[in-house]
Amino acid sequence: MDKFTVINRKINIVLLIISFAGFAFTCTIYAMLHRLIAAGADISAFTGKISVYLGISIIFIFLFHISSIAVIVLELKAYNSDSLLRSFIFFLSVISTIMLFGDFALISDITKEYAAGLLEGIYSEFLVLYTSQLLHLAFYIFVIILIAATGVKGIYGKKPLNVIKDEAIFIDVQYIGIMTSVCGIAILTALSLFTPLWAIKKGIIILCIVLVLPYAAVVVYWLIIKIRERVTEWYDEKQFQDVTKAAFISLLSSVIILAAIFVIQNLCDGFAIINVVWFPYYFFLVLLLFSSIVLYLNKR
Repeated sequence: MDKFTVINRKINIVLLIISFAGFAFTCTIYAMLHRLIAAGADISAFTGKISVYLGISIIFIFLFHISSIAVIVLELKAYNSDSLLRSFIFFLSVISTIMLFGDFALISDITKEYAAGLLEGIYSEFLVLYTSQLLHLAFYIFVIILIAATGVKGIYGKKPLNVIKDEAIFIDVQYIGIMTSVCGIAILTALSLFTPLWAIKKGIIILCIVLVLPYAAVVVYWLIIKIRERVTEWYDEKQFQDVTKAAFISLLSSVIILAAIFVIQNLCDGFAIINVVWFPYYFFLVLLLFSSIVLYLNKR
């Protein structure tokens, strides 16, 4: 591994320690704010005291996320083997980074709504906020696992190469496609079962954009690599066969999926939710099929 990547990993470890302290601080602040609101207390003095420290903590957490994404991208370039762990951490890092902005928006909305006496949706917003913190915690845990598994210098036991290995990145794209689709299907299912229709309509577009971003990011990265290499054939013979078979099977399956959605829309009056979520479901199901089939054929 080159010197720049090693330095980046060491910076990442330092930011991990500092930002985790900030993460613990922000979680404590959120819990204290929740208790004050539940007790009906005045929160203006409390928010005035902690706002600057909270902002600094979030900045360090954000820097750690960006550093982690940079480390993963550099390692994708440096190693000649695909890695499920690196792919998952890349997926988790993008989602967790986006959720940081969501945390800031949520805490701002909570304080404004409480000051205005609008208490109806505050506790559901706290639930989303706590779920986001669990996601951040999972991200920290997996980064620690990666550091423990690879060491400070990122030694994997396989000799790194100086050139980008197309096969490894190709497989990592499929891993992230599977993770994106499974996460999307799970979240859409939970929302369909437990969330009012009006709330789903309000946030479905932004939610889907957030869920798709990790896959979009790694695909763009793969495209940039191909463009920089100035290759005439973007797939080798094996990859082309795998992609062609997966695309054909996904196409046939998508017809069946769309037919099922059509039947539900026209025959089942109690499934109004399907009119809102059918396209995201369709997209994630087809992505899951395509990425899974490509990965299976590649590993076979």
